[in-house]
Amino acid sequence: MSVVRADSLERATNEFAAVFGDGTISLRQLRENLDSMMTRSHLDSDVEASPVTLGGVGCLRVSAGAVDDKVLVWFHGGGYVMGSPQGYTRTAAAVSRALGAAVVVPDYRLAPEHPFPAALEDAVRVVEALIADLGAERLAVAGDSAGGGLTLAVLVALRERGRPRPAAAVAVSPLADFTASGNSMNVNEATDPVIRPQSLPMLAASYLGRRDRKMPLASPVFAPLHDLPPLLLLASSTETLLDDAVRIAAKVQEAGGEHTLSIYPDTCHAWTLFSDFLPQAKEGVTEIASFVRKAWS
Repeated sequence: MSVVRADSLERATNEFAAVFGDGTISLRQLRENLDSMMTRSHLDSDVEASPVTLGGVGCLRVSAGAVDDKVLVWFHGGGYVMGSPQGYTRTAAAVSRALGAAVVVPDYRLAPEHPFPAALEDAVRVVEALIADLGAERLAVAGDSAGGGLTLAVLVALRERGRPRPAAAVAVSPLADFTASGNSMNVNEATDPVIRPQSLPMLAASYLGRRDRKMPLASPVFAPLHDLPPLLLLASSTETLLDDAVRIAAKVQEAGGEHTLSIYPDTCHAWTLFSDFLPQAKEGVTEIASFVRKAWS
């Protein structure tokens, strides 16, 4: 790995480390830290971010440069307990610029104040509203970390309800197994500064309470994954959630679905957040845009 890439990755991991501190800070402080990290960089002058309401859910519509009549919905990460559309403006702008389409970031309800299925209900309402307005063929869905897991859960929920599905879907570092049963959870514990094996029980308690951790709409690795749109899965080779993406890809393949699994070496969890300085993130955003544009063509 080049010096530039190594230095940039160290910066990204240090920024993540600053968010989580020593692991004893309050949820309120975690939320503030994450949004502070995510809003630190300035936005280009042609970035437009405006609040919209879709299906009764508040969202942020972000566009950068020229955009067409298609839309990508991006579900933000944060373990279902933190993260916000405002914090994801920079990421949404980078994706919008690469894609040539607007990006909508839903302000789905967070746990523990609003446990499962609140986030899923909000996400489905946003997608259904956009499909009703644009048509499924002009819509794609995506997300990172918990937002990646939510992306997969939305697809399963729409299929189960007999509703149209978006033209394409992308999940970056998806949190798709609250039982933490993937082998990479232990193998990569020492190389992932963000998601630790002990993190999942705490997040599960906040999001799911006493519910079954294997619920397919909370842990999509346990869901039937047939009849889904083309799916792009991105994961870091060194993150604990690597096997979540690998197992999702295997299940889609077994079901005869179309998927692409891209495993990036020498990067961190949810690395596409850092496209303003991390080369691997720029590569990831470019791959996402190319995949979605191909599905739309």
